[in-house]
Amino acid sequence: MSVRSAVALDEGVDEEMLDAVDEYDQSDFSASQKAALRLADAYLTAPAEMTEALKADVAAHLTPTQAVELAVKLMGFSSDKVMVALGLDFDEVRIFTM
Repeated sequence: MSVRSAVALDEGVDEEMLDAVDEYDQSDFSASQKAALRLADAYLTAPAEMTEALKADVAAHLTPTQAVELAVKLMGFSSDKVMVALGLDFDEVRIFTM
C-alpha cells in the first residue's frame, strides 16, 4: 500500500473510491475532483508538459489556494520516490500529513 493510499484510508476514503481513482475520467467524481486528479497525473508524470487546457481546467474548478495546496502536497508525497529509487524506503508505511 502506498503512503498516499494509507493517508487516504486514514482520512475516511474507502477502498471503492481508491479503485475509482484509477479510472477517474469515467467515474462519478465531481468536476473539481477530476481536475485535481488530472493535475496530479500531469505533475507526477511530466510537469513541464502541462497543457494550457489542463491549466484552464484547473483554474475553472479549483481556487488558486486549492491548486497551490494540491501542488505542495504532491511535492511532499512524491519526495519518497528518491528513497525508493535508492532502495532506502521504509519497510512499513508511515503516515504523515501536511
